[in-house]
Order: sequence, then C-alpha cells, then structure tokens
Amino acid sequence: MIDIDERMITIKDFPSRNLENNREINIYIPSSYYEDNEKSYPVLYMHDGQNVFDGERAYAGVGWTVHEVHDELVSRGMIRELIIVGIDNMQEDRLSEYAHVNGRFKRQRIMGKGKLYERFLIEELKPFVDENFRTLTGPEDTGLMGSSMGGLVTFNIGFRNPHVFGRLGIISPSFWWGTRANINTVDIYQDALANSRIWIDMGTKEGGLDRSFDKVVERILTKSDRSRGNIEAHWIIGAAHTETDWQRRVHWPLIHLFGLD
Repeated sequence: MIDIDERMITIKDFPSRNLENNREINIYIPSSYYEDNEKSYPVLYMHDGQNVFDGERAYAGVGWTVHEVHDELVSRGMIRELIIVGIDNMQEDRLSEYAHVNGRFKRQRIMGKGKLYERFLIEELKPFVDENFRTLTGPEDTGLMGSSMGGLVTFNIGFRNPHVFGRLGIISPSFWWGTRANINTVDIYQDALANSRIWIDMGTKEGGLDRSFDKVVERILTKSDRSRGNIEAHWIIGAAHTETDWQRRVHWPLIHLFGLD
C-alpha cells in the first residue's frame, strides 16, 4: 500500500527478496519537484527510518526532523535539494541486518546479514526509487547516512560500493562491532577514500565507543589524502549517543555531503 501526502510518500510494505521481509519506506520530495518536471535530484538514503523524520514512530519519541533541516538549509542556499529516503529498520533483526560480520550483543550470538541488506539497497530499493522518481543516479549524487549500527552499515556498504554510494554520513558508528574487520575494510576498499565524500563523527560522551572509533578513523586518515578535503572527521564536544544529539547536528553532514560550492 502506498500513501501520498503531498511531499511525503509512504510505502507500507516494501518487499525484499534478499531479506525475505517487508518494511515501511518513507520518501520525502523537495518542494520544487512538482514545479519543474525536467529537474532531477540527488538522493539520500537513511537507515533507521522510524527516527529520520518526525518523532511519532521514533525510538524514545525523538525524530531527527531531517526534512525540516533540509528545507531550512535549502532556503538558505547551503545545500542542494534532495530526495530523502527513510528505510525502516526491522526492530528485532536490526542488529543482524546492520552487521556485515557475526558478533555478540548481551551474550547473544548475532549472525550478520549486512551483505544481504546491502543487496537489498542496491538491487531492490535504489532501482525502485530511480525508476519511479526523477533522480540523479550516479555515486556523486547518491548518499547513505545512519547513526550507531546505522553508521556502521553505512561505512561498510559505502566503502564496499563507492560506485553506488559516493556520499557517506557515518554518525557515531558502532565500530566496536568487528573493529579489526572494519580496519581491514579501510585497507581493502581504497576507492572510497579517494572518490567518496565522507562525514564521520563521534560525541565525547558516548562511553566506550571512542576506542574503536579512534582506531578506525586513524586508519582512514592515514590511508587518505587529507589535502583533498573530501573527508571530515570530528569529535563532537559534549554529545551523547542519543537521537536528540544526532538531530542537533544532522545539518553538518548534510552541508558537507551536499553543500553548494
């Protein structure tokens, strides 16, 4: 079922053959979309779609209001107009789908389905969006963003597929999940460091996440040419691991990834 509410299009049960499940997808349309039928738009795909827009379905009742932040930045001439795709997580399967390697959480063994989720995005969701909306389809116009485990899966999918996703917003990533594997990903997939535009950050009040973050980011900065200016890595003073903190700073990665020259 598809609900259309002016600038927000909701697909209640978008199916995945790769993952053998259905999920809700919300697609936000820029204001000029219906005014100029010749114009095509960059697309930003965001994980944990329940938290992306308003807080009605969000974890802890706090949404990022990314559509409102987007519209404000556009009105100020700071970023390009975007189509924003919020991809719901599958709740009990969230950790599994966002992990490219197996791991443990609260003493439970979690089998990583990240590569299947990756295929879902590349083989199923993105082709649907490109076919049904006026999109710019190249990597320079296609972004991926998420926080926590959503930041981890953004990192893995983005580094493995820079020919698809060339704009990466890696926010408070859970690099503790397979730290060595994440460092190996940096070493193996060098194209992303050279060709992708990347924002990566971590708050100073996010507990033990800092140790794995430091290790992976150090490898990223060591392997990249920092003079290119395509990679921004930041510690956010006083920020915790919460939806509220991510909502407060989502404008920064938006500006870095899709800012106007």
